[in-house]
Amino acid sequence: MTSTFHHKPIRIARSAPVARGISGSRFATLITCGAVVLALVLATALPARADKKDDLAKALIAALVIGAIIHETKRKDPKPVPLPAPVSQPRVPSVCAIEIDGAERSVALYTESCLRREGFAYRLPRDCASTARIFGREDMVYGVQCLRDAGFRVSGR
Repeated sequence: MTSTFHHKPIRIARSAPVARGISGSRFATLITCGAVVLALVLATALPARADKKDDLAKALIAALVIGAIIHETKRKDPKPVPLPAPVSQPRVPSVCAIEIDGAERSVALYTESCLRREGFAYRLPRDCASTARIFGREDMVYGVQCLRDAGFRVSGR
């Protein structure tokens, strides 16, 4: 007995998250438009007189509104976000550290095979290298202090 299942594929569109609310520039534009409408309504609602004081006030209000509109149209470009400075010292992967505890002191070593397996593609200093047999295979090991002296960032002690 066989069963056949028919289903309709569901497609989910990938899109950027939608920002909610009013942005700062949009809010400033709304305020400016409101000021223009208010100035026009007040200018038409006031009775027409030949007083010089009223004409001066109207001219000042009109100049302020025009100045606000011009200021709003000259939008400044947002400042670019500075990128972090590139790392000048490559970091040695801490997963490759082998700690050997002795009676008098502890020693941390890094094996070349583990560093390469972790994607550490930097040139290692050959004067720091020592040959060691690890799990039956010969490998090159590097001391922590020697790697630090060579310019690598090593976490730990």
